[in-house]
Amino acid sequence: MRKPYLPRLREIWDECRERARHLRLHGDLGAYADGELSGNRRVRMAAHLACCWICSGRLETLQLIKASIRRSPHRAPVSLAEVRIRQYADRLTHSPPSS
Repeated sequence: MRKPYLPRLREIWDECRERARHLRLHGDLGAYADGELSGNRRVRMAAHLACCWICSGRLETLQLIKASIRRSPHRAPVSLAEVRIRQYADRLTHSPPSS
């Protein structure tokens, strides 16, 4: 009678394993955006980004924010707006993914 449960248990196990892998890779998102990852870590992150729309969206947002800040390094900070953008970028790279 337990046989019908085995496929479901396998599915749950695979889902948990994928979520754990996702959380580990999420911590490398900022380093990947800055080109600081190399070797296997970079390859694993690239493969994850190819199939994870959450992380790939966060990477794109982070890259846009970083590019915007790099384009205008000499302008005076727009106080609250720039602080909020930097805080948002920091949260993207350091917070666990939602879902």
